[in-house]
Amino acid sequence: MKIVIYSKTNCVYCTKAKNLVKNLGLEYTEKSLEKDFGSDPSKMLEDIGKPVRQMPQIKIDDELIGGYNQLVEHFEKQGKVNFKGEIK
Repeated sequence: MKIVIYSKTNCVYCTKAKNLVKNLGLEYTEKSLEKDFGSDPSKMLEDIGKPVRQMPQIKIDDELIGGYNQLVEHFEKQGKVNFKGEIK
């Protein structure tokens, strides 16, 4: 499974998404607005593949899942977490 988390500095939900993936024992690649895109949102949006307004944005196997809540829903459907994002 290839996971990419698009994030920005001081983003609470970005941190929550990264922690959730780590706690599930999965590896991910982080792409930071500031570090990887020179703080240019248009470059990040081009890489994400569609206009979005919230961070984080998560791709799994090159498919855009969405933000933190959609990440929880994704893993809830797989039976790995509950609706609160707590590991089962």
